[in-house]
Amino acid sequence: MSSDIDELRREIDIVDVISEYLNLEKVGSNYRTNCPFHPDDTPSFYVSPSKQIFKCFGCGVGGDAIKFVSLYEDISYFEAALELAKRYGKKLDLERISKDEKIYVALDKVSDFYRSSLLKNKEASEYVRSRGIDPKVVKKFDLGYAPSSEELVKILKESGLLEVYIETKNLISPTKGVYRDLFLRRVVIPIRDPRGRVIGFGGRRIAEDNSPKYINSPDSRVFKKRDNLFGLYEAKEYIKEEGFAILVEGYFDLLRLFSERIRNVVAPLGTALTQNQAALLSKFTKKVYLLYDGDAAGRKAMKSAIPLLLKAGLEVYPVYLPEGYDPDEFIKEFGREKLKELINNSEEVFQLIIKTAEENFEEKTKEFRYYLSFVPDGVKRFALASEFHTKYKVPMDILLVKPEKIPQEGNIKLSFKEKVFLKGLLEMKPKIDINALDLSPTLKGLALKALNGEDHLLPKEVLEYNVDNLEKLFNGILKDFQKCEKKKKKDLKNVNT
Repeated sequence: MSSDIDELRREIDIVDVISEYLNLEKVGSNYRTNCPFHPDDTPSFYVSPSKQIFKCFGCGVGGDAIKFVSLYEDISYFEAALELAKRYGKKLDLERISKDEKIYVALDKVSDFYRSSLLKNKEASEYVRSRGIDPKVVKKFDLGYAPSSEELVKILKESGLLEVYIETKNLISPTKGVYRDLFLRRVVIPIRDPRGRVIGFGGRRIAEDNSPKYINSPDSRVFKKRDNLFGLYEAKEYIKEEGFAILVEGYFDLLRLFSERIRNVVAPLGTALTQNQAALLSKFTKKVYLLYDGDAAGRKAMKSAIPLLLKAGLEVYPVYLPEGYDPDEFIKEFGREKLKELINNSEEVFQLIIKTAEENFEEKTKEFRYYLSFVPDGVKRFALASEFHTKYKVPMDILLVKPEKIPQEGNIKLSFKEKVFLKGLLEMKPKIDINALDLSPTLKGLALKALNGEDHLLPKEVLEYNVDNLEKLFNGILKDFQKCEKKKKKDLKNVNT
């Protein structure tokens, strides 16, 4: 059964709603005006009666009639729905809203609380300014601050949303009936799905303490880190306009680029890129520029991401920043135009390898063959191999060698402990010495593949495995493997003596 909010969307007319705030000019079957959400000299704000949506092609903001009122009045989505229901004589009963919709209302409510709290907290506001984030970008992404667990819980209780919000796992309950906000005293970044709904949060500490620098909402019914990309909702129209996406490593890399008017940017959610994220991105573009940090870790992360993007049918352009620079530092020193020049002058990965293969022929040939095995289009794969063969005379049968077969679930039996361990390696890419752990030969082989980003060689049950508190469980299991190896060495030493 549709919820009251669904019915409200169907019964109100977006042109009528927006006409109460703005003067609309009819253009064909649509309407347009100057956007109220950014300085707009030429009309870039369009309203579609047939689709019942609005969209600004200048700043990228868009949505339905309720979303417009929410933004214009600076109130939550649910509060805007209540306002419109009252204005149009419609009854809106929170109890009748479906459970699925209610969880999005709760997340939106919490996002609004964080947003309003950022303005009141000097330390958090100063931190955001210090990172070079434009105030317009702060507003566009609804950046916030988590000041008080008690205040958040009170707001959720008063709205009748506490119980449903608990399902997001963003509240920790050390004792029954007492809740602590997972993002307490952090700058909070809302994460939206491609439809624009808040599905989770990322939090950045601003105090120098021993807590993790970044934390994310745990996976829940509405939030799956592997399946979503930060900034995709805000960037998708710019991606279509530019014809390509720029993939960066972190939240603030993206926010910094947006502040420099480079807006066709997305980022993974605090983990290495996943195959699902690559597949999602392929729905919006066929060309991706990888703008990762210019250090060893950034180069390794880039090498892990390339096969996943190729497998999703994307053209990949690695952008190599100078050693030791991240996108933010590069912009500060060299400026926006130099970064754009670096991006625009980057070469497609296969053309780059073909061009530079003479520098380290054996290694480059191996890299070319490896990446080529991920290209799903057989015709394109053959054409690329032919190009390499023509220039370097490497036999075609060597270049087109079949990739290693994917392990089948029936052939490998993994325990809970082993699956969590592999999932942690795959998601977090920790810097550890696999040889220093007590692992079976099979698990060791899979662990090396996970660290090398060879997702296609891991069992499907690992790739699709979801577990709460992955980081905590992984660290505990890692310690177990380390203890077992130390015990083994000690026992061996005792036998020898």
